[in-house]
Amino acid sequence: MKSVDVLVIGGGGGGYPGAFRLSRAGYSVLMVDPKGVLGGNCLYSGCVPSKTVREMSLLAARARKFLGAQVKPEFFSEVQKHKDEVQEIRFAQHAEEIKENSTDYVKGTVEVKGPKDFVLRTDEGEAEEVHADYAIVATGTEVERPPIPGAELAITSDDIFSYHPTLTELPDEMVVIGGGYIAFEVASMFNALGTKVHVLVRSNRALREVDSRLVNMLLENLDKDIDVRFNSPTLAVEKRGAAKAVTFSQGGERKELVASQVLVATGRKPVTPKGLDTLFALNKGYVPTDEGMGTPLRNVFATGDVTGKTTYFHAAVRESLVAAHNIMAGGGREDYMDVRDVPVAIFTMPPIAYVGITPERAAAMGMKIAEYSYPLKRDVMAQVYDERIGEVRVFVERETMRIVGGWIIGEDAPEVINEIGIAVQAGLNLRVMAEYAGQHPVPFEDLSYAARGAF
Repeated sequence: MKSVDVLVIGGGGGGYPGAFRLSRAGYSVLMVDPKGVLGGNCLYSGCVPSKTVREMSLLAARARKFLGAQVKPEFFSEVQKHKDEVQEIRFAQHAEEIKENSTDYVKGTVEVKGPKDFVLRTDEGEAEEVHADYAIVATGTEVERPPIPGAELAITSDDIFSYHPTLTELPDEMVVIGGGYIAFEVASMFNALGTKVHVLVRSNRALREVDSRLVNMLLENLDKDIDVRFNSPTLAVEKRGAAKAVTFSQGGERKELVASQVLVATGRKPVTPKGLDTLFALNKGYVPTDEGMGTPLRNVFATGDVTGKTTYFHAAVRESLVAAHNIMAGGGREDYMDVRDVPVAIFTMPPIAYVGITPERAAAMGMKIAEYSYPLKRDVMAQVYDERIGEVRVFVERETMRIVGGWIIGEDAPEVINEIGIAVQAGLNLRVMAEYAGQHPVPFEDLSYAARGAF
């Protein structure tokens, strides 16, 4: 039997940051993941590869706009090769980090036998009993196909973004089934590459977790070549020669779209180690945790997507460190995770990002807020790229002028939102932002311009 201080189940953002922190503090740490590489779904099939494809498609769109360049279909296969190369660079980077932090890492799976007893199984079929004083469960989520006849004929985001993906040829036409961020990100990037894209949204609302005002601004500014259909539930997918036919309902009528590819992007489901549910009850498959990332058992923690709290890599990293700090406190609560301060970016074209309390949430809380904004049509970089749409908007508590949230739609939104996030987390007054000399000529200065509207 192998004995360690801490067993970390999962090698993604919810796993390795905490594992490395504990190793540096002198704990013996064993990390186990079935992929054999660090980075989790984010690196293997999510954030990093999808944003690589997104940035290359945005580059193609700008080259077409300014240089008259024609994007040939074979460009997509080159993009996919580059995506794999970026992933390989980061795989190697993480391998070095394992060595630097003296953390034991094994490719395999874990079965839970008790609060401190586990069985490690490798790909070679070998099994080893492991005793661990503490455990961090960071096993993430996986794609879930909807219960639609023929859904197995459709591709998922894994087929596009996984390392060595199955989709390497640019489809002429694509039907995207779903109304979440993956659906709209994929629609944006493939539209930029020249694919005719249709998006079928089941209800009358897309991006349900986002404030409706921000969603409406995004929809107004999406490329009009993207065919978005609301109240259009998919009924079936079937083969139609070399193509695929999608039957859906719209306005009480059965309609059909035929395309070379169909993507289902309707959600994900939690992945938990076998036997974990014998220790405590799960919440619809997710692992219940408190603000210190602790589960009902004092020695077992859970982080990342598997908790159901957030679905973002950067949140998982922070949660992983919270768990590590609390393990170092003997299972107590020395550190806490506040998911309200976690920024969210959706990499559509244009991108949107938000953080903290936005108007709909403020209304639900009974909080009176004031809003200060700056239009990106006045931003230098928006003018440089002829993408003069969107805004920066900051929300403050009316009585105190404390910054409580904000959003951005347009150029560099995923980068600039972090500055608002820091202000929210630190409880800064709007005057601090107004008095800051934001860097010119980049969108960070727009925050100062927005804030100065109050003084």
